[in-house]
Amino acid sequence: NQSKLEKYWRRLFYIQPLAEPTGLDLSELEYFGVFCVRDPLAPDRRLWHIYSCSRPEIQEVGDKIRQKYGKKNVWELYRICTYSGVGLQSVVRKHFSHLKWITNGNSLEAPAKSHYNDERVVKDVSDLYEKEQRRLFDYIMVQHDWFRRYNDQKPPPRRH
Repeated sequence: NQSKLEKYWRRLFYIQPLAEPTGLDLSELEYFGVFCVRDPLAPDRRLWHIYSCSRPEIQEVGDKIRQKYGKKNVWELYRICTYSGVGLQSVVRKHFSHLKWITNGNSLEAPAKSHYNDERVVKDVSDLYEKEQRRLFDYIMVQHDWFRRYNDQKPPPRRH
């Protein structure tokens, strides 16, 4: 089934066929995640750090953030394997900047009188992830419909 799907997708997107099957390398998958950060010098600040990287780099990214803010003040809220971690990161950053949040690089800071907490941030990020997945699915289905309509046509029925 996997080989049939891969052959079909290669025909659908006009990609050259491969002689041998492609293997999945888990270290090449991209991950997107959110760390919750509590600043001990300013406990009223609500701060989150977003990241995107491959699987082997997750520990390194977490260690850098923990080194900056302290081990007790950082914990991971959300991690998901995604098609494009950088793309999802820009979508999340853009969403929160439209909500008038302070977005510097990979950090997101809620305004002082905001009602956002960890659960709301995770809910918004997961909703944005679902929208991104839906956008990709819709693109593939439009390609599939177009391909089926123009390439897999049956001859017209004979008229008597």
